[in-house]
Formats: sequence, C-alpha cells, structure tokens
Amino acid sequence: MNTMIKIQSNPYDRQIAYFSSTDEGQTWESINNSSINSKLREDDPEKVFLPFNAKEIIDTIIYEYYVDGKPIELIFEGTGDEFGELNNICNDPAIIDKVHLLRSSDYLEDARDILGYTKEEFNKVYPIISKIVRDDEDIIKGCNKVSDALKDIIPICIFGNYSAGKSTFINALIGYEILPSGGDPVTAKVFQIERSAQDDRAKIAFTYLGEEFEIGFTNSEYDVKKGDKEKDIIVKIINDIEAIDDKRLFLMVNQAISTLNSFEKRDKTTMTIGNVVQVEVPFSKAGALGRSSNKFMIFDTPGSNSNSNIEHKKVLSDALDGLSNGIPMWVSSYESIDSVDNAKLCDDLYQIDALDKRFTMIVVNKADSVQLPKNGLGKDDITIIMEYESVEKMYSSGIYFVSSIMGLGAKNKDKLESGIRSEYLMEVFDDNEKKFKDPESRFYKKLYEYNIMPEQIKQNAIRYSTECMDIIYANSGLLCIEMEIEQFASKYAAYNKCQMVYIFLKSVIDETAKRIAEKTANREKNRERLKAELSEKEKSLIDSINNQTYDFNKYCDEASKIFVREYVKEELVFEYSIDDLENLDNKISEHNEKNADFESYEKEYEGAKDNLWKNFVENSQELFKGNGFLESAKNIAISWVDDFKVMQEKKETLRATRKDVDKITSDELMNYVINAYKNNIMTAQEKIGEATRNYWDENTQRYRDEMVQLVKGTDSLSEKQRNELYDIILGYPNLEYTGDDADKVFIKANFLRGAILGLKFGDSERLNILSLSNRYNKTIDRNIKEISMYINDNYFKSFKIWQDNLLTRIKGKITELNPQLRELSSLISDETELINELQNNQQTINNSFVTIEKMMAWKQRI
Repeated sequence: MNTMIKIQSNPYDRQIAYFSSTDEGQTWESINNSSINSKLREDDPEKVFLPFNAKEIIDTIIYEYYVDGKPIELIFEGTGDEFGELNNICNDPAIIDKVHLLRSSDYLEDARDILGYTKEEFNKVYPIISKIVRDDEDIIKGCNKVSDALKDIIPICIFGNYSAGKSTFINALIGYEILPSGGDPVTAKVFQIERSAQDDRAKIAFTYLGEEFEIGFTNSEYDVKKGDKEKDIIVKIINDIEAIDDKRLFLMVNQAISTLNSFEKRDKTTMTIGNVVQVEVPFSKAGALGRSSNKFMIFDTPGSNSNSNIEHKKVLSDALDGLSNGIPMWVSSYESIDSVDNAKLCDDLYQIDALDKRFTMIVVNKADSVQLPKNGLGKDDITIIMEYESVEKMYSSGIYFVSSIMGLGAKNKDKLESGIRSEYLMEVFDDNEKKFKDPESRFYKKLYEYNIMPEQIKQNAIRYSTECMDIIYANSGLLCIEMEIEQFASKYAAYNKCQMVYIFLKSVIDETAKRIAEKTANREKNRERLKAELSEKEKSLIDSINNQTYDFNKYCDEASKIFVREYVKEELVFEYSIDDLENLDNKISEHNEKNADFESYEKEYEGAKDNLWKNFVENSQELFKGNGFLESAKNIAISWVDDFKVMQEKKETLRATRKDVDKITSDELMNYVINAYKNNIMTAQEKIGEATRNYWDENTQRYRDEMVQLVKGTDSLSEKQRNELYDIILGYPNLEYTGDDADKVFIKANFLRGAILGLKFGDSERLNILSLSNRYNKTIDRNIKEISMYINDNYFKSFKIWQDNLLTRIKGKITELNPQLRELSSLISDETELINELQNNQQTINNSFVTIEKMMAWKQRI
C-alpha cells in the first residue's frame, strides 16, 4: 500500500499542518504526534509561507516517506494558489514518479476571489461600529487601520544600515534619481514615496516647525501649494531649485529633497522637520513597478547604525501605523551581512506589527563590486551565508543580489534625457555596461544567478530573467526583485487584508453587542417608564395590542420556518438522478465520438486484428507446400511482427482518441452541471424571494385585520376614535422589504464563489456519475435550505420593523386627544425607533461577520 500524506494549509490564519494515513485515507494522524523527529514539525508560522517553501516541503516528504519505489499519495487541502505551486513542483520529471498530488474536496477560496466581497462587508459595518464605540480609542484606531489596509496600498519598507546603498536602490525601483545618495546620514526621518497618478506630476509634503508645507511639480514648473512661501526653508528650496539649469521634474524633486536634508543638519539639537516626508513621483515604465496596476508605497528608513537615528524604530512604526502587508526589504552590502549592526536591525524589524515577516527580502546591494565565484555560489558558500545570525533571523522569501546603479541605468539608457543626476552614477554605469550586456565579455555578469531562494522560485526567476529583452535590467538583478514584489502584491497580499478584517470584526463584535445591549436595555427601560405614565384605559388597550402582537410574532416565527421548509421541499427540487447524468454523459460522448471519427478508428483497429490472423493463417499454409519450411517459417514471423506492429499502432491511436473523447466529454458534462448549479441557485433565490415576500404580505394583512378587530372590541375609545384608528391601520403603507440587495450579495458571496465543481474522480478521464450526482444533489439541497432560511429571517426582520412603525402610529393616535399624553407618545415613538436601529445595527454587524467567516471557511467541492 502506498504511503498517504496530507498537507492542510490555511494562509488566512498562517497555519500548515501535516497528516499521515495507514488505511487509505479513512483516518488521518497528525505528523506532530506520529513522527516526533520529522522536519515537517519545524515550521515557524511567522516565517513559513507555503509557496516559498513548497519545494523544500516536497523534498522533505520524499526523503522521509518515499520507500521501495512506491509513489507517495499526497493530498492537499488549501487554496488554489497554493495547490498551483505544489502542482508545478510535483510535475517536475525528477518528482512526478515519486509523488502523486491530488487535491482534496475540502478547500479554501483564493483571497483574490473574496477580497472584493470582504471589502463590501467591512464598508457596510465600518460607520456603524465607529458610531457605536466612538468613545473607545483602541477600537476606533483598529477600525481605521483596517479601513486603510483595504485601500490596496502595499508598503515596501527599505531597511539597512548607513552606507548600504538604500537611496540608490530606491531610486532604481522608482527609475529616477529622486533621493540624493552619499553624504552624512539624515536625522531620524522616513521618506514615504508613492507613485503619482500622472507621469508629469510630483509633490513633496512635510512639516516644519509644526506648520504643514506642500510643493507641487509639473513638468519644468513648481509651486508652493500649502504653507507660508516666505518661510526660510521654502525660500531656501526655491533658491536651490532656481539654481538648476535643467529644470526637469525629477531634478527639481531631487534638489528639494537634498535641500531638506541639508537644512535639517544645520542644527542637530533641534527637530525642525517632521519625522515623515511624503513624496509622490512618477515611476519609470521601463520597470515592472512602473507598469504595475498595484499601488506601492516605498518607505526609505534612516540608517539604523547612525547615532543620530536612535529613534529609528519608533519613527518607522509611527509612519506605518494604519498600514499592513508591508514587505520588509533588508538592504546590505555583501561584506556587512554578518555585522552586529545588521543583527540589531533584525531584532528591531521583527517588533513592527505592520510588516509581514514571511515575505522578508534580503537584498545584497553593490553585488557587482565584490568578488563572487565565477560560476555562482556553491553549497558551502550558501551554507556559510545562511548561518549568519542576521540571515537566520531574517531569511524567508530569499536573498537577492543586485547592482542598483546598473538597474537604475538600465531604465534610463535609451532615453534622450536621462533620469540620473549624478555624474558618478552615470560614469559607473558606462564603465560597466559591457559586463552586463555582452555575453562574450570576459567579466559577463548575471547577478540573479547568485540569488539564494527556494529552488522552484529561482528556476522561475531565471526563466523570466533570461527571456527579458532588457538584458542589463535583468542581469542587474533588479528585474527579479521587482517581479517578486509584484507577485506578492498581486496574489498574496490579499490574504492579509482578508485576515485583518476577520480578526478585527471577531474582536470587536462582542464589544458592539455589549454596547448595543446596554443601550437597548436603557432605551427599553425608558420606554417602559413612559408607558407607565399613560392613563389606565389607554394603557390597557396598548397592553392588549402588545400582547396580541407578541403572540402573532411568536406564531409567525415558527409558521414561517415551516412554510419555507415545505416550499423548498415541494417546489425547489433541482436534483439530477444517476440516469439523467448517465444519459447526458452518453449523448455528449456520442457527439464527441462522431466529431473525433472514433468509429473509423475502431474499424481500423478491428481490421488490423482481422488482418493479423488472416495473414497468419494464409502464411501458415505455405509451410506445407514444399517451398522450404524454414524460409516459410521466417516469412510467417516477419509478417506476424509487421502486422502486430500495425495492430498495436491502431490500438494506441484508438486508446488515445478514446482518452481525448472521454476528457472532452467529462469537461463538457462538468461545465453543464456547474452552469446548472449556478442557474438553479439563482432561480431558487428568486422563487424563494417571491414566495416568501407573498407569505409576509399575507401576514401583514392578517396583522392589520387582527388590529382592526382588537380596536373594534375596545370600550376605551369613542366611535370617532375607532374610525380614525381604522383609517391608520388600513391606510398604512404596505411592507417594503430591505433585504433584497443584501440577499443577492450574500448568495453570490457564499454559494457561487470558487470552484463549485471540478473534482476528478479516479484515474479515468470519465467522471464517476454516482459520486457527481450524490455530491451535486447533497450540496444544492443544503445550500437552498440555507438560502431560504436567510431570506425568511430578513423578511421577518423587515416585517417587525414595519410592525413597530405601525404600532407607533396606532399608539400615538390613542393618546393624541390627551394633551398630557401626546408628548409621552412622541417620546415613546422616538425610543422605539432608536431600539429598532440598535437591533438592526447589531444584526448587520453579525451578518457581515458571518458572511466573511463563511468566505474564509473550509468548503467542499461537489
């Protein structure tokens, strides 16, 4: 029996679990319990991310469980993103015969597919939560932080000690020399740089002596948008810009930042410029970040080993407050990776919550200026680097070798007006261009080949770097870094965003429920106090109305559920019988066989078999005709071999055609059932909505009738008053349902997302019709029942709001002729509306939390 291993990965809660089975998957035991010494137990969720470690995980499983040439049956439970990474590895020729990867029917949806719905739900409850807990600073701060995190901004946080070349590296990412490089370190400042919306616009914003300033740049012009233009710092910036002969946009921004830096250094004892300087500039479209649809915000942090920057961590933490999904990028020179300063930097970095340590990128800058092994790093070289204290702490997604100067130069080499201001940088680029461009050069460099990263990621990086038309950009190592940043932003950042919303709502929902319960209790207590002040006769009638309303609602609560269950059972049957699916499968197969001319291949195969035996019989008769027994026997053997070969070729053609027909048939059948499922779910929603709406319309009429009968039988009102109440009850507007749009969003988010079907049963190309029928019928039945209950609950809620408003009108009318009671009635009405609003708010928060929880929960394919 083959070894069976299961990987269960949940990137939403950053957990990976491993299981083994000895009874063909009937029961699974955690490897934590069964294999005490397994390397699979060593995963650190703070650093381990399955796509980065997929190859290592597969290699470990093979090393520990592959025996006697029997393939490991590897079952994966998780997202499609992660399964794709594992599948690519398991299809490698060196692995394909050792591991058979299967995807479990239990799965999680990819974050990219649910992020939009998660945002909708959060935006729905954001104003409600902010209003309910407006006096709780921590919750409001958390609420705002989640809101900011959902704005699609991906922070890139550049760390590194003084002289690591951070500024040049950031300029290379941007594609223009925006930040001045060299010189003394700046006081604890963080430059927050993001891409401007337009290629000919830029701006710088900062505070100086507590006053806010903003300078805008347009092509060759600039203007002070905010702040006192006569301030000494602004006068200095303007004078320095005016001194530039070439007033291109990036040159003016570079000069303004240089002036800010030098201005701060004049008095090192006083903090005159705010800790964060905001910069918006175009990113060069010659690079991957400049072409990206993602929104990046680069944080240039001060050198951590400068005495003037002892507040470095606090400044950065404050700048990142309200953000998440930060990509930590540690920039270091090759010689100083193992320095004490870098080890201290690692410790500081890991205390900042906004950064995702699983995606830390270690950037070895100025890699072209050190002596690296000619043919790449050997195993001993890699082992030494990986054992450095700072690398052990920081390594997660990889170590990237780069020449920032060559990367920056590559983005500007074909432009008439270069984006590089420094003559030194241009000189270095010119001197080294041939080494990065000419494969025939003696010192030809491809820095990306030195990268230390998971094997499958490195092979992919080598592939796209080799295919890149801009050979200097690729060989500088910058392309590889930007592509991995883009990969994170496009695919993996969404998991953190979804997780943030879920964790926040989970943490705050009890507090909002507590606040709402307290406020509701106070409102109800106040309302009851007001009711007690009503006259006995009016109070008696109102008590009767309240009691009858309570009984009516209690009956409706149970009766409506029974009605919905019966309606679903009798009217919403969308099952597929085995016979139905088999007939459909056969029809599709017959059609595909005809298109593939399968019958002719069958005939050719049967003809080849007949011809084999016919020729054998005929040739055998020659043995006894005296033409030479041995010669005849030899001819028989040759003929047999030739005919058998033809027959086998026809058989293989027939088998391949059969396989193709079966695969096409299975795909078409699966698509048919998937579309039927989706159409039936939406049809069920529409029918349930219509039937339930009619049901509650009837209930509203019944309730009107009961109220009329109650008023008619009272002796506490005059005939005129009774008639006025009749008019109110019978003329009150019909019930308007508030749940329709929410229902559609709920259904799409919870029942039509992700891979509804698609599970392949067995090794055949044909589907297991029995399993498909059973799973389809079970799933659609369960989901329709859940939809029906959800819609009925929403309509019942709408009915009770309508009912409360009608009762307010009735009770108001009862007390209207008594001036002393009129004000009380108005106050009671106000309290009732506030109570309804509070209860409605709590229901909205609960519904959104449940919806998000469902989207991120484990699901099962049909």
